[in-house]
Amino acid sequence: MASSPVPNKKIGQDSSGIALFMVIAAVSVLAILVSEFTYISQISQMIAYGALDQAKAHYMAKSALKLSLLRLKAYQFAKNKFSGPSAAAMGIPNSLIEQIWKFPFSYPIPTNIPGMTISDKSLIENFEKESGFDGKMSAIIESESAKYNLNLLVANYATAPSPSPTPSSAAPPPPPSSDGAQKSLTDYLGDMMTQKFQADPDFAANYRDFRLNDFVDSLTSWADQKYTRRTPPNQDKVPMKKAPFYSINELHMLPIIDDDLYNLFAPGLTVHSSSTININGIQTESLHALIPLMSKEEISDFYKYRDSDEVDNHFNAADDFYKYLTNNVAVFKNNQPAIEGLKKEFQNAGITLDTSESQFKITARAEVNSSIRTIEAWVTLVPLDPKSAVPISSDPGLKIIFMKMM
Repeated sequence: MASSPVPNKKIGQDSSGIALFMVIAAVSVLAILVSEFTYISQISQMIAYGALDQAKAHYMAKSALKLSLLRLKAYQFAKNKFSGPSAAAMGIPNSLIEQIWKFPFSYPIPTNIPGMTISDKSLIENFEKESGFDGKMSAIIESESAKYNLNLLVANYATAPSPSPTPSSAAPPPPPSSDGAQKSLTDYLGDMMTQKFQADPDFAANYRDFRLNDFVDSLTSWADQKYTRRTPPNQDKVPMKKAPFYSINELHMLPIIDDDLYNLFAPGLTVHSSSTININGIQTESLHALIPLMSKEEISDFYKYRDSDEVDNHFNAADDFYKYLTNNVAVFKNNQPAIEGLKKEFQNAGITLDTSESQFKITARAEVNSSIRTIEAWVTLVPLDPKSAVPISSDPGLKIIFMKMM
């Protein structure tokens, strides 16, 4: 019996390994695709959660802002209701009314306050669990009335409103002069630098040649279209704006100012308040700059008198402040011409003294995981005419003059 011939296979013609190679390649491609799809899904999920956290933070910041506006309304209502003789008769100090807006707000509500009972802590903890808030928020209300308004450098922009209506027969005050505003600002900033020099020798060594007059000249040129600049523009980073300031951050665009100088000047300056300064809320640096003839001891005595816990010594009118200067400050004692000169200086600089807060800055901040939202708003309280027929329970009025979200 004849046998069938066996095929003669050459080396390299065996195709049994091709299938295995194709399977390995397909599995590799599928693994890459699965990994890519998983990565894209994770990224999309993170983006979605991040957008949700941003939305939560945004609305929590808005909630903190609205709570702050509500506090300001409550403050003006209490101020109108309990100011003057009625407050004295009821034993309500002005300092207590001021706490309506001064006390900072934060959430979660702190439970480590001294004097808080265990039951109060339990109520707060239960409220936080049931509230559904995932993050935290805070709101700070600051007075802008004690800061220097840079827009006073523009004579047509500066105004001197009074919280109480003026009689129709009273002549309107003359507009402030640019020279007076520049001198006032130069003295104000110069006093800041002097105090900084005394506290920080390194700062004094770095900025001992700083030309403050040139800086104020640049400020005026930036804000006033009609102002003729005295210093050459060769150091300007950007062309002068020739319009009033809308943000303190614009100081960064001016020549010869760096971060150290900005951090020194910015806390004492504003661009959103009027030219009114509240003497019941003015701080040490502003008072020293406002009246540089007061010694440190006299300034210390002023705050001991005004902020006394035993007697309500808050001033009810600007004349009460001038009387205090006449009786307690050496350079003004029994010196009516000096008092009149001070009033004239304030008038030339466009500065009006007031006894109540009317300009505020609200900083509302919310944080949800890694998302942070901040809202800054400058608010003016619209004063009521005490002689009008407007009922005291009506809306006192709030005006947001500028707001930014970050």
